[in-house]
Amino acid sequence: MLFFSFALRAFGDCPTRQLFSDLEIVKKIDDEIKDHLPLVINYQTQGGYFTMPSARTFDAGLFGLGFSYVPPYHIWSQAFQFFNHLETVGNYWVFNGVMDPVFGHMGFGDSADRAANIKLIFLRKEDGFPFMPDFAIGWNDFLGSQRFRSFYAVATQEFLTYDLEATLGWGTGRMKGFYGGLAWTPFRKYNTFLQALTLVAEYDANDYKRHVHEHPGGRKVDSRINVGAQYTLWNLFRFSGSTLRGNQLAGSLALSYDLGNTRGFIPKIYDPAPYSFPTDTQPIGPIRSRQELACDLAYAFQEQGFDLYRLYLIPEEGGKDQLWLKVVNLRYREEEKVRERIEYVLAHLAPSNIARITVVTESDGIPVQEYRFRLEDLRRFASGRLGADEFLVIAPPEEVSKTPNDYDAAQLYQRKKPMWVFTFRPWFQSYLGSSRGKFKYEVGFLLNQEGYLLDQIYYNITGAYTAKSSTVHLMSQDILNPSRIINVRTDSILYSQSNSIHLTQAFLQKSWNLGLGWFSRLAFGYFEQAYAGAALETLYYPVRTNWAVGFEIATLLKRSYYGIGFERKARQYTDDGFVFFPYTGLQYFVNFHYQLKPLNLDFNIKVGQFLARDKGIRVEGGRTFASGLRVGLWYTLTNAADHVNGDRYYDKGFSISVPFDLFLNKSSRTRIGYAMSAWLRDCGAISATGRTLYPTLFWDRYNDRPTFY
Repeated sequence: MLFFSFALRAFGDCPTRQLFSDLEIVKKIDDEIKDHLPLVINYQTQGGYFTMPSARTFDAGLFGLGFSYVPPYHIWSQAFQFFNHLETVGNYWVFNGVMDPVFGHMGFGDSADRAANIKLIFLRKEDGFPFMPDFAIGWNDFLGSQRFRSFYAVATQEFLTYDLEATLGWGTGRMKGFYGGLAWTPFRKYNTFLQALTLVAEYDANDYKRHVHEHPGGRKVDSRINVGAQYTLWNLFRFSGSTLRGNQLAGSLALSYDLGNTRGFIPKIYDPAPYSFPTDTQPIGPIRSRQELACDLAYAFQEQGFDLYRLYLIPEEGGKDQLWLKVVNLRYREEEKVRERIEYVLAHLAPSNIARITVVTESDGIPVQEYRFRLEDLRRFASGRLGADEFLVIAPPEEVSKTPNDYDAAQLYQRKKPMWVFTFRPWFQSYLGSSRGKFKYEVGFLLNQEGYLLDQIYYNITGAYTAKSSTVHLMSQDILNPSRIINVRTDSILYSQSNSIHLTQAFLQKSWNLGLGWFSRLAFGYFEQAYAGAALETLYYPVRTNWAVGFEIATLLKRSYYGIGFERKARQYTDDGFVFFPYTGLQYFVNFHYQLKPLNLDFNIKVGQFLARDKGIRVEGGRTFASGLRVGLWYTLTNAADHVNGDRYYDKGFSISVPFDLFLNKSSRTRIGYAMSAWLRDCGAISATGRTLYPTLFWDRYNDRPTFY
């Protein structure tokens, strides 16, 4: 009995038993951190209740759209979560029944206002403190006219045992004093359609009676307690309804989707598996000729989504020769996938009497980088004896070496770049806040022809056809705040109104990799609908670095509103009306680029002269998510004396770039871009000048989870 007691005690103190006990505790903590009540959002598409915000928010990468009927307002909303701890929301408030005093009779209708909201979450449950409340501060409507401006601090605690969430906050501005909220999800633990139903009550702290910008029809308050419910369908749609001020009913519909982390809407069923069969490692010789090797590689690369353009055999002493290849990636967005597929092709098809293989990747006519593989490492990688990360350390991307010449190598394969490539795609352009309507648009299609002349010079010809437009009666100047600097952008609507068919681009470009990380390009022609000219750019962007620096300069002519001619003069608004004077555009910039790779952030800075001859700096920052989505913001400071509503205006806006293959059943390098400025003004304006160097190299070298920082 004594021995049994000792053995039991010894087993109880066993390190293995303690390890499993610790792992169970860790799992329990992780489960508590990940367990959440359904997120409730308010009528402004913020984490909140009905009119008040909470400290909770979405996860990074989530994109949301919403419409709310909050009498006497209609609120259109757009939300995007840059980080887990940063919530950004844009609202468009429409004052129902209140005609805009200036533009209402011109077609604008009811008065409206744009608002930008931001919330900083200092503490989230996911940070490892499940027993602590989430805590955040935020600013509503902190830009522009700021009619609904508020600052608030708020704490939110989830009580999972009771399926209850409680919030206490304090605000100033439109919000006045303390507010609170409760959200109860009574059926959360039941497998029923009511599982996603949340009952909500809040204390509304908005100062409806005394807030100077409040709608006249929304000042009466019978009760500050708003009660209602939210229902979430498929974790995609949110329906909300509640009482409002004790005398109205309000409701909203919101759509939210994790666009930053999605794998795509359609599985990539037409992407081939990495190459594995047939395998042919016969040495080059009587059994396997040079021509057979070239055909094997060309067909294998084509099947994998690449074009092989050059193949050289470089003799070496000892019978172990080298191969040199130039390939173009046609399909994949991430460099690690490009590299992996190249490695598998070479591992299964490289002849056994080859010692080393050099592969150069090219994009838009620019040799981007090269890989230098040993055959033995390729074989070990394909057999699983060498991991991908280890292989990357052994054979990292390198600067591009010189193309072998005919005296030192034998050319086994050569293919010319395509001369004619036709594409057809839809085209859309929007205008928000015009004096003749809140939203104006143009929709049509683009027909593009591009290719290479003499296998060296890239050309692009793009025509646009406008099928439907609501911009016919728009004016080309701001009535209240006419631009008093050179009109380089504010007259852009005149190009759209001139004709339904436009030649938007027709230019030539030659790019070079000068070696040692230096790149350059020359471009000439019609760069966009409004400008044509000549451009020179130089960039220093070494392989395996997270920064780049460059210089660009362009001399530009303003295109005629009709046809393909040029305007010799530009207009400028003065106290005596418009005056016209000779104008030739000159823009030049020193460019700085930096990537914070652990967070997938990139920053781009331009310092120099802009189109309207104003000098200053433009700063842009963006984040690229796992799905390939990139969302960016920019702000420009120049010496242009441009004023909007009595305040000095500096150009600012946002941009979004979405991988097209999110909507396809196969991978694609094509991206869909959209950008919008806060106002269409002339300060900080930049003309397109062809295909710029940094974006081409950036996306060709991009990895979502880079090995080298």
